[in-house]
Amino acid sequence: MIEEYAYWLVKFYIPVMVANGAPVLVKGTLRIDFGRDFIDKRPLLGSNKTWEGLLVGVSYAFIASSLISIVFDNPFYIIGGFAGFFGLLGDLAGAFLKRRLGIKPGDPLPVIDQLDFVAFSTLFYLLIGVEEFVENPSYIVLTFILILFLHVATNNLSYYMGLKDKRW
Repeated sequence: MIEEYAYWLVKFYIPVMVANGAPVLVKGTLRIDFGRDFIDKRPLLGSNKTWEGLLVGVSYAFIASSLISIVFDNPFYIIGGFAGFFGLLGDLAGAFLKRRLGIKPGDPLPVIDQLDFVAFSTLFYLLIGVEEFVENPSYIVLTFILILFLHVATNNLSYYMGLKDKRW
């Protein structure tokens, strides 16, 4: 079971994790929200959500999913690139929620920060009817738990590498 789960995780979530981590590699300036405020007079998304970061994240997700498709000799796994895009939409939804709660960009909102991208990518896989998701609900639960811990670890690593301003 562990080996089967590991393959499942690689095929479906490595592109999503790559997409989520890649935006910190660029210091974008073109804000997705164009600097606009929401009706509550707070920023729509905040200064850390940029078009450059989104483009890098989606590009890296497609590169990762392309490599996975080659390794597993199955063009279907390119779908991970689309899941990566949905994961980034989840991250944007998390940023929107944080701004509504008055939380500044980069400040933590535990659990939401770690799992928004996983939830949206999982929803994508379920909505398009990927059979492996319907057949393995325990894999989904295990993935949420694993990514929760991995996300905290990689955020701390990014902080120590100077890629993030705040450690949490």
